[in-house]
Amino acid sequence: MPIASTRAALTAAILVLGAGSPSVAAQNPPPLIVEGRVTTRDGAVVPGAGVSVEGLRIEALTDSAGVYRLIGVPSGPQVLRVEALGYATLRQALNLPTTGTVTRDFVIGVQALELDGMTVTADAVGRARGELGTSTVIGEDAIRYQSASSLAGVLELIPGTPLSPPGLVGEQQVSLRAVPTSGISGGASASDLASFGTLLVLDGVPRSNNANLQSLGARSEANFSSSAGGGVDLRSIPASTIERVEVIRGVPSARFGDLTQGVVLVDTRAGEVAPEISGKLDPRSAEVSMVAGRRADWLAGTATLAFDVARTRSAPGLGDDTSQRLAAQFSHRLERERERRLVLDTRIDLHTLSDDRPENPNVRANSSSESRDEGFMVSERARLEWPGGSSLSFTGALGTLAQRSFFRGVKNRNTTPFTDRIEPGRAVGSFVQGGSYISELTLDGAPWMLYSRIEGDRRFDAAGLSHRLRAGLEVRREWNAGAGYQFDMRTPPQSGFNAVDGFDRPRRFDAIQPIATSSVYLDDAVRRTLSGGVVVNLQAGVRLDLLHDGSTWFSGARDVALQPRFNLEVQPRPWLRLRGGWGRTAKLPSLAQLAPSLQYYDVVNVNWYAADPAERLAILTTFTEDPTNPDLDMSRGQKMEAGLEMDWGGATLSLVAFEDRIRGGVGIDPEPSHLLRDHYQLSDSVQGGGSPPEIIEPATHSDTVPILVYRPDNNIDLTSRGVEVMALLPEIPRLRTRVQLQGTWMRTHRRSEAHQFGSYEQFSDFQLRTVRQRLPYWESLRENGWRALATWRLIHQQPDAGLVVSATIQHNILDRFDDAGGTDSLSFAGYLTRDGRRVPVPLAERGLPEYEDLRGPRSGVLVTELDTPADWLLSLQVRKTLPLDGELSFWAFNLLDRAGIYGDVDTRSRLYASSRFGFELSMPVQEVIPW
Repeated sequence: MPIASTRAALTAAILVLGAGSPSVAAQNPPPLIVEGRVTTRDGAVVPGAGVSVEGLRIEALTDSAGVYRLIGVPSGPQVLRVEALGYATLRQALNLPTTGTVTRDFVIGVQALELDGMTVTADAVGRARGELGTSTVIGEDAIRYQSASSLAGVLELIPGTPLSPPGLVGEQQVSLRAVPTSGISGGASASDLASFGTLLVLDGVPRSNNANLQSLGARSEANFSSSAGGGVDLRSIPASTIERVEVIRGVPSARFGDLTQGVVLVDTRAGEVAPEISGKLDPRSAEVSMVAGRRADWLAGTATLAFDVARTRSAPGLGDDTSQRLAAQFSHRLERERERRLVLDTRIDLHTLSDDRPENPNVRANSSSESRDEGFMVSERARLEWPGGSSLSFTGALGTLAQRSFFRGVKNRNTTPFTDRIEPGRAVGSFVQGGSYISELTLDGAPWMLYSRIEGDRRFDAAGLSHRLRAGLEVRREWNAGAGYQFDMRTPPQSGFNAVDGFDRPRRFDAIQPIATSSVYLDDAVRRTLSGGVVVNLQAGVRLDLLHDGSTWFSGARDVALQPRFNLEVQPRPWLRLRGGWGRTAKLPSLAQLAPSLQYYDVVNVNWYAADPAERLAILTTFTEDPTNPDLDMSRGQKMEAGLEMDWGGATLSLVAFEDRIRGGVGIDPEPSHLLRDHYQLSDSVQGGGSPPEIIEPATHSDTVPILVYRPDNNIDLTSRGVEVMALLPEIPRLRTRVQLQGTWMRTHRRSEAHQFGSYEQFSDFQLRTVRQRLPYWESLRENGWRALATWRLIHQQPDAGLVVSATIQHNILDRFDDAGGTDSLSFAGYLTRDGRRVPVPLAERGLPEYEDLRGPRSGVLVTELDTPADWLLSLQVRKTLPLDGELSFWAFNLLDRAGIYGDVDTRSRLYASSRFGFELSMPVQEVIPW
């Protein structure tokens, strides 16, 4: 943008924010005061309770009469939080005026079920702390009543997420604002791109999957559970240890990087927590959790311990496939307050996540797999606060994930010449008997991450504007110290090779250069109250991410991404907010994409296959191609949204339209090339001599063999558009029931600029049959996905009886995707020659007779549109307090299963799992554990 235009835009923004009452006194009204009392349901006062404004350092303790007083609370929608040891945490949303004194009393209970109007769903107009972008805030009470086993179950409260029963079966990931597409046409699917581009931040530390190498790459045939190439496996985070989740679906502030989709912020339970143990059981899963936190002088602060163990069987009675998790977390918080306030948070996270698929002789004889991840992370967060709202914080973390995967399976191949060379060159090969064989593969990975961030935060007033200015520096280094993948090269896990395509050789991960990144950012949130009580909030910032050439932060920059971001909110009335946002984001390539393994090609020069094995002769030349792309850069994203939020009469409504774009998403481009194959004459080429013949040098002639080099490339574009609506209706007093609605319509368009050369069988035939002189290829591959979901949640509460009944009804209105051009016989772009050249054919000429052999639908793609039949489910949960402050919950997932009861749903394409039932019991253990 020209400098003059930039200055004009800044001047206009300042004039808009500065347009108000003329006097300084009017620009700076007296501070707003919120005060009141905290009592129990029987009227007893609660001294020492903490009352705070969520997201702000405004807090107070109740005195001996249960009275609190908060000074300087910002106007508009705020959430007040009341906490006291031994009592249920209470969150109350308020719409506050600009000035004056607001009196608000709070009634808290020993159990959350005893609270009036508690929230057991996500906030319809929630706001992530320090953020203006569209967010969903899920509090501890909503998490408690979600019957979730992991973070994935908690995230079912955000719009557009299909519901599933609790458990640990299969990888669990989140992809914000994207519809899954088939991905058949090569490269990452829409859900993979969205999952990998969604940032997960756990207790202030980003959880990265950039260094996960538990995969064999583009030509892999082995199959085991791993989130390599996708997002973080959410099964590793138990729902029982989570205190709060913030999901930023809109434009995040500049302090968040390494993303293209959105941010999931997770805070685990810390501080003083009364000891509690809980257990969950259903026909497939069992889980036990414990959490306790205590403040003591000998601890020099507050220590919290959380523990969770869970096990799920995929199909009890049919197989022994199991998934297990063991997670533990220790946190210690130290607070010192004199002239300045110092807060130190130390956390140690441990978890083990395993998937075991043992051999089943009746279903998959001689086939089994297992995957085991053992994670460890230690982090330290230090925050120094000055009076007036300024602070300086530091976050540092070191984490690793010991990953071991094993695969054993039956493979099939033809009787072909074979060489196990790992260096280029010619060698005498051998003949490996064709047919079935058993392959075993072991992958040992050890991704590490070193992370640190220093951030300054200052609040101040200037020119009638209230500012919150944040500036930070972030560095990260990621690498994999694992031994890599190992196997017997005579029984490779990749059987799909012919007399040209070799197989991937064993590879060590610890020889790969680490990823080093650094970032700086500046973000300012400006607030202004105009005449007439109109409130304007503007959050603007810029972030600069550097992907370094080398393995340190002092090496040169390989790629630089500048990311401006803006969010504007106007509140013309206390009950109405109008919002809009725009911003750019960037996502790092993974270590596997930056440093792919060598590709091997074994060209057969001589194939003398005599009846007597002693007389056979095979000469092969091994070639290697390095698919590394030195021009591979970060993926770029652009996010736009506009919407409104209303909060009146106890009802809230949020309506948002959005468009998210990813440009340069990393996919695979099969790059054509060719090899020279030498042919030799043989001496003594008569069978029956008892020894193999010899080749006669030099070669009699050579020919070319076409090959494909699977090279990572920034060739995928992803565009998602949609509308989200969330509404929380007023409580029906006589029925003590509230209703929440979530609705989403989304369309995702995936376009890949990669070339496609048909199926593997087609290309293999082209390689081996020298009479075929050309092969059609396709480009600009397109896929589309549509999804429309509506979710109703009804919450009925009887506080006096300690009873909460919640029912969830979800309608799968639309779930469809297609592969554009899959049936178009003129969609080919040209043809490939035997020396690896692409020859384009203009569209106007593709119907000519000389191209008849090229015309036909693309193979290896989705030919017909996949449309999941419309479906719905009803889930139910009943929760009741017990003596000794315990709680018992019964839940039923898909209670009225249409496929199982009515039989009117095609079970092969059904969206929802079958009916599932279970219960959960939680009990405080204060009397058992002397805490």
